Amino acid sequence: MFENSIAIFAWLGGACFCGILPLGFAAILFFTARKRGQVGSAVGTAKKKTVATLQPGAGLVRLQGRIAPSENAIDGSPENALVYLRLKVEKYESGDISHGWNGLTDKTRSIPFQLDDGSGAVWVNPEGLDKQLLGDGFTPNDDQIQAACILLGISLKIFAGQLRFCLWELRAGQAVSVVGGVFQGQKGLEIARVQGQPYVVSPLLGQAVDGKISTQSKLARTWMLVLGIPGALFLLCGLGGALITLIRVLMNQ
Repeated sequence: MFENSIAIFAWLGGACFCGILPLGFAAILFFTARKRGQVGSAVGTAKKKTVATLQPGAGLVRLQGRIAPSENAIDGSPENALVYLRLKVEKYESGDISHGWNGLTDKTRSIPFQLDDGSGAVWVNPEGLDKQLLGDGFTPNDDQIQAACILLGISLKIFAGQLRFCLWELRAGQAVSVVGGVFQGQKGLEIARVQGQPYVVSPLLGQAVDGKISTQSKLARTWMLVLGIPGALFLLCGLGGALITLIRVLMNQ
């Protein structure tokens, strides 16, 4: 009887660990894929506009232009003005059970800037942009890391162990895509985030934005299936094994 009880709990434990855990991750990936799909649909249906044709309250609009020089930059000269800065730092951690890269800090700083598309200029507030559409970023050198930490208020004392850094910058003269809402601001028309809607300020141009979102959605769906199908099979096998063992116990009594 004791051995049968151990067998039942072993089957149930296997079902939980090998079945429910992967299914939990698959569920997260399902919602991620669904969310990215909704973002892709909204971005794809955003109205393509020029600055000259913008009107407040027009729903999501899509523009492409260059960041205009700015006197009030985060850093740099007006012609090379830094208007958006993001530094992501990850630390490699190893243990008896698992190891890998974990987030240490991820900070951003931005200022409103003007986007010039040739037909005019409009203010863009990058606050709340979709970080997943900023592109790949680049690996900074030591001087760039130190400068970014100063601008972002990150203490260098937290940097210990095996680290990797990724830096994103948006500067004057750079071509960017913008998808957002049109508002009447204090300085004139402004592109900003609409609550509950995707907001894109990205160096990815044209259909590259749509392609990036599609890739993210497909990747999430692929991993959902990779984890979900085996997880479901392990769960069924574990529950089935426990049920068969229980039936045998009851029949032998």
